Order: sequence, then C-alpha cells, then structure tokens
Amino acid sequence: MHHTGSQITGTFMEKIAIQLEETSGFNRISEPVCLGIPLPTGTAKTVQNLTLMDNQKALAVQLEPLAHWPDGSIRWLHASFLISLAPHSKKSLILAQQKAPCPAAPKPDSKLSPQSLTIPTSTGSVVLQEGSLAWQAYNHNEQCVPSAVTLCDDTGTPCTVKADANWEITHEGAVFVAAKLKGQWLKQNNEPLARFECELRVFLETGLIQVELVTHNPKRARHPGGLWDLGDPGSVYFRELALETTLPAASTATITPLALDETPGEFHLADFNLYQDSSGGENWQSRNHVDANGDVTTRFCGYKLTTSSELKHQGKRANPLVSVGEDCGQLSMTVPGFWQNFPTSLRKEGNKLTIGLFPRDAKKAYELQGGERKTLRCLIDHHSNNSIAATAYAPLVPVLAPECYEQAQAFPWFKANTQPDALDELIAQGLDGESNFFAKREVIDEFGWRSFGDIFADHETLYQNEGEPPFVSHYNNQYDPIYGFARQFALTGNKRWFELMDDLARHVTDIDIYHTEEDRAEYNNGLFWHTDHYLDVHTATHRTFSKHNTTSSTPGQTGGGPGAEHCYTTGLLYHYWMTGNEDSAEAVLDLANWMRNSFENKGGLLAQLLALKKQELPNLKALARGQAPLAHRYPFTRATGNYLNTLLDAWLLTGDQQWRDQAEAVIRQSIHPNDEPDERNLLDVETGWSYLVLLISITRYLLIKAQHQEQDQNSQYARHALIRYTQWMQNHEQPFLAQTDQLEFPNHTWVAQDIRKAMLLCIASHLDPEQAEDYLQQANIWLEEIQDTLKNSPEAHFTRIVVILMQNQVPQQPIANPDLAADTNALSPAVANANTRLTWTTLMNRILRRAIIALLAFRPAKEKAWLQARLDR
Repeated sequence: MHHTGSQITGTFMEKIAIQLEETSGFNRISEPVCLGIPLPTGTAKTVQNLTLMDNQKALAVQLEPLAHWPDGSIRWLHASFLISLAPHSKKSLILAQQKAPCPAAPKPDSKLSPQSLTIPTSTGSVVLQEGSLAWQAYNHNEQCVPSAVTLCDDTGTPCTVKADANWEITHEGAVFVAAKLKGQWLKQNNEPLARFECELRVFLETGLIQVELVTHNPKRARHPGGLWDLGDPGSVYFRELALETTLPAASTATITPLALDETPGEFHLADFNLYQDSSGGENWQSRNHVDANGDVTTRFCGYKLTTSSELKHQGKRANPLVSVGEDCGQLSMTVPGFWQNFPTSLRKEGNKLTIGLFPRDAKKAYELQGGERKTLRCLIDHHSNNSIAATAYAPLVPVLAPECYEQAQAFPWFKANTQPDALDELIAQGLDGESNFFAKREVIDEFGWRSFGDIFADHETLYQNEGEPPFVSHYNNQYDPIYGFARQFALTGNKRWFELMDDLARHVTDIDIYHTEEDRAEYNNGLFWHTDHYLDVHTATHRTFSKHNTTSSTPGQTGGGPGAEHCYTTGLLYHYWMTGNEDSAEAVLDLANWMRNSFENKGGLLAQLLALKKQELPNLKALARGQAPLAHRYPFTRATGNYLNTLLDAWLLTGDQQWRDQAEAVIRQSIHPNDEPDERNLLDVETGWSYLVLLISITRYLLIKAQHQEQDQNSQYARHALIRYTQWMQNHEQPFLAQTDQLEFPNHTWVAQDIRKAMLLCIASHLDPEQAEDYLQQANIWLEEIQDTLKNSPEAHFTRIVVILMQNQVPQQPIANPDLAADTNALSPAVANANTRLTWTTLMNRILRRAIIALLAFRPAKEKAWLQARLDR
C-alpha cells in the first residue's frame, strides 16, 4: 500500500530503523528493495496504519503480513519499496505506526481479458499473452518490444508451451505487480519434457521487469540400488533455455562485461555473443562439473566475448550489462548470478537480443535429474535505469538493528549487542577466517547452475592422504546453516551472512529437495542427505550415494534416499520471513508433509504390513519373551527431533493447529516424565548421541507455547519430561571425546556436538529454577572446554563444526521469559502415575489401527504402484 503526506506523530510502536548503505560506487536510482521485519506481539493488527519515511517524505511501500501472533497481530511483515541512494552513502528509513489509517494509493489498474493481462506502469504498460510465455513492453507512444521464453530439446528442436491456465496475478500493490504462469514444455511429438513456472514482477514507477523462470523435471529418478548418479532413466535433457527479445530494428549494442568495475570497458557491436563457460576461478576444471560419463564439461576459464569472426575480449567472471538504444528508449539487460550459475550467455543476432539462461554454447545438452529443478532470473529495463547493473550484481541489503529482533522475540534465546566471546570468535571465522565459507567455494569450485549456493563439506577430507585432491563433497544444509546464517545476520548486520543464507536457501529449494510425486512416499519431496561421509560424490551430484563408491559411512549400506534424520526446515522458514521468498515457504510445507508421511505411514495394505514388520513385530516378540519394552512409538533420535522441529515450523508458518497437535502427540509418544533415562542407552555415543537434538526441539516447543501463552497439560508434560532428562544429563553426561573407544571417527566434530549439552543446561536453568545454579555451573564448564579445545584445533574451520556452533549458539545467560518460567504446574495424576511400559492391550490397539488404515486406504492400483516404486531397490 502507498502512504503519502503523513508525518510521524502519535506512534503506538517503537519506530523501526531500516539502514541502507551503498558500497559499490553506483548512483542507485529507484532500486527495488525488500525485507522482512519482525514485530512484537500486539504491535499492529493491520498494515493500514504503517508508514515508511525517508526523512520527512513518505515512500510508496508495499506491505504484506507473512506471519501472525495468536492475538492476530502481525509477527513478520514484508516490505517492498524503491529507493535512490548516492554512491558510497548511507540512509536510514523509519517504519512507524500512525494513529489513523494512512491514505492508500490507488490500486494498480491491471486488466485481465481472455487474450491478455495488461499491467500499466508510469512508463507505458506490459502486456502478457494468454497461456503463453510471451509479453510486450509498450511505451506511451504505443511502440512495442516483444519478449518470449524458448526451450529447445536435446536435438535443438524448439518445444511448445502448454499452460495450465492463464497468467495469474499473485501480488498487486503500489510498488509492483507480479503475475505467474505455470505449465509444461512439450516436445514436437507432444510428449512432456519438463514443467515451467514463470513469474514476471513489474515495477510500476520504473517499468523494470524482473523475470524468474523455474524449469522442473517432475519425474522420479529410477535410482537402481538406491544410487543416484547422472544418466538415470528419469532424467530429461535439453539444449537451450533462453529469453529472446525482438528489437524494432537491427542496431548496435553496448556490452559492458564487468559492469561493477570502477572503469568498466565497453564494446559497441552490432552482433555478439558473451558466453560464460566456467567460474573463472583457479579450479574451474574441478571434477565438480562432470557429466554422466565422468567427463568435465567446462572447456575454458571464464568468459569470452566474440563476434561471428573474432574474439573481442575474454576474462574471468562477467557481471555484464547490455544496452541497446532505440527510438522508443534504451533497453538494458542484466542476469543476476551470471557467472556463478554458469553456463550463461548474452547474445545479439540482427534484431534478436537473447539471454541464454541455459545457453546452447555448452559442451553438451543439460541433464535435469528426476525431481530436480532450477530457478534463474534476469532483469529487463526498457527505460534506462542507470543502476540496473548494481541491482543485479550488488543489490542493496537493508539491515535492522539486532534489538529489533530481540524485542520481537524473532529468534529463540536471542540477545542483542552482547560482548563477543570465544564462541562468537569461532563462528566469525566463517566470514573472516582463511577458510571462510566464501573461500571454501573456490576449493572445489562450488559454482555452476547445480552447485552454486551449496557449501563445500571440507570436513570430509580429514582422513585423506596428504597431497590428494580434496573430495568433491556437498553439505546440503546439514544442521541447518541457513538458520545459522540468518541468525548471524540478525546479530551482526553483516550482509555477507545474508548473502550466504540467500544463496544456500535458493540452492536447497531447487536442487536438494526431491520434487516429485512419483516415487515412494518416504522419498517424495524429501531432502537429500549430504554427500556420503569421507567419500567423493563422483557423478551423484547432490544426492549422496554413487555407484562409484563400493563402501559407505553407514556399515552395510551403499545406497538410500532422502531420510528423516536429515531434514532441516527452520532456516527455510526464516529465509521466507526475512526475504518473502515463497519458494522457501512452500519447501517448509513440502518437507513437513514428507516427514509426516514418513513417520505416520497412512499408506495401504503393503505399506502397513512393512511397518508392522519393522515396528510392531519386534515389540510383539519382546512381549512374548516376557520382556517389558517401553511404550514410546517414536525413536529417541535426531530423526524425531527433526520431525518435531518441522511440525513446529509448519505451525508457525500456517497458524494451523493440526501441526501443533501432531507435535504434541510426538512429544507424548517419545518421552515421559516417568522415564528412566539409564534404560535408553544414551551414553552409547555412536547410537545415542542424537537424543540431544530431540531435547533441544522440545525446548523450542516450550518457548513457542510460552510465546503463545498456551500453558496447558501438554506443555507441562513436555516440561517435566525434559527436566527428567536434563537432571540425568547433569549427573551422567561427559564430553564425547572422553569416550574415544566408542567412536569410529574421534575428531573435533564431537567437541562441537558437545555444545548441545551446554545449550540444554542453559535453557534448563529457566525451566527448573531449583537446579538453575547447578545447571549453569556445569554448562559453563562444558562451554569452556569446547572453546578452549576448538580455539587451538586445526579442524575448527571445518564446515560441520562452524555450522553446529551457529545452530546451537545460545547466550550463557539465556533471555528470561516470564511465561516460560511461570509454567510450574504439577502433572495430572494420570500422567504422574502412568506406566511407561508397553502392554499387550496397547500393542494390539496399534496393530488394529494399522489394519483399519490398510483397509481404508486399499486400492489395487495404489498397491501395485507402491510395489513398483520399490522393485528397483
């Protein structure tokens, strides 16, 4: 919504300052900026009274609530606006609340007809063609520049578009209108090749068009033997994906390959091809870029600018700007992530100006694996916005003060402006150390359309022989570095943390999630593990298990697929809240449904028989032998902890209480206040350590319940059960490396894992006030041991260690939450006196429940499909 002429008077909430800094030396002119802003509970129930001020001037701003508190007030607010900023200058904007609703701008007069969707702008209009990946940009003189997306199959034959429906407006406000088209690419024989999703975001004041295009292979991979190498029968292949703009006439273009340079070189050419073949880095020929045959696909270092007859220029890493002057104005194009997502091209042939998102110049056709997708973007400016290059390659990153996050309780156990301690210094190495996260990318050339954004798992090289080239190993968000990066950005305001978060979230939502409905339920829409421990990925890309490895880090296993022990959604939730990126929100829900399907198993007859064999049969045998197994349904592992966390994220994202109810059912069937922790084999480190992940998830549940002021029997149950285990931990736990004889790989990752114990006891000091002093004393002992060991460790820079520290960072004196501390009610008699042992009655009820589910879900076709999906394994 657009607010004009209002002064900041009589505000109800504290003014929120949004800091902007120009560091690239560009004159920013009406540059699009967006951010997510957390608000304390009760602050604002509507955006109608909110205004964004630049000094005394009210800015046009598009506000959208992303999450709400239980009282209906806004929890996270997404703001979009345009800003102008002089080179090397700073600006502070103020978001404030007025007593009366602010005047709203007129709603954009978008017109939807059976033939087209017309979006008017201050410079003309953009007309999107019905059911087609094509549009025209008009100026006020009705002069038209048309653009269209094209795809060619692996033979170079053009494909046709089959849209699911017409263009749909998804966002409409004072700053931009976004419209989306979904559908399929069909080959010449009408066989589907891939799905597409295209969003055009049209900025109303400037006419700038942002194109975001998703190419998706919805087929399942066949993954014979649980191995996921390139060349799988489920892959699809294509030769080029491009955006072609037709100019009014042939003309000369200005090409600036390095548009961010202080003195960029320009070339004036009628026809040209600027092609980025590789990263241009020292390791541009890395085995990270192999095809199904294991052949490296990069051919030369960096980029080349050529005409039909000669090489005009070459370099390492292009951030190009192409401009063409016409009677109707100047047309400019940029491609965010141009060199990072190579191969990429910009070319002109006659009056055709083409962005090669997947250009035809590559060595071979592109292989999109089953369930894989890729999202790419470009910017088109029809009216000479001089800062379009900076918008694409060095966008402004707005920063909020850390107090803003603390006051809004945006992150658990978050404390602003604390004095940095040894733990902070260890984490800071992720940005400032010799082996920081950006430097790690260069080691295995973690670039290219499939790999950019992921993290090199350098800890997997620990046991390699000296002088060996490092394993190509991908991290795939293990222990949620997306969340760690988001939290560090909030704490420090350092924009490089934001960049790492955004790059990784975009990678995970495209590449690391298995986007298919055609495979087995426990794989569909799941998250792939990191590369198998201490092995090279070979041709398995980001999918863990390769046919070229005959061993595995898991004894007896040389294959598999997405698994519940590797599911991290909290970072994706924060990425959505902090950026408004809806792909991350969709990923949270996809992963939540995948986890629920994996754990709850609502499948048919064969699925229930398999579950019966794995889960109920062992208990039945134990009871028959006169044993008394525990009644808990869910394992005491990180898989259950990840499941619980994912349910909580889905609850926070949607507000749907079914997710909360399921989370509470998981807690009740995982631990009990009457448990005897000694019976659960928790001190067997290799098999038992990850119970800590589940306990930390329960602390997060308790915090969210307190924030929602839901002190009830469920929260009391969880609190008392948790305290049962933290008291046991205080008396029995010790550093993992004190038991090296139990460890297969006794390295300093285990030292980092000890931080979970310290974190739990710090939090327990608020949940169990009578033991608070003892908890904090033990927690501080463990923290000092962790910090002292890692400060002098040659392994401290490793990805896994830094990520674990970021995920589990908590102030040694956590933020006091009065609601959390006040929930000290006694357990109900039924719970206090409950038997935690499995009985014949309970077991028979579980078996009966499975039988009922099997009968209700039974369909012969589904049973056949279930069996077929497992035959390859």
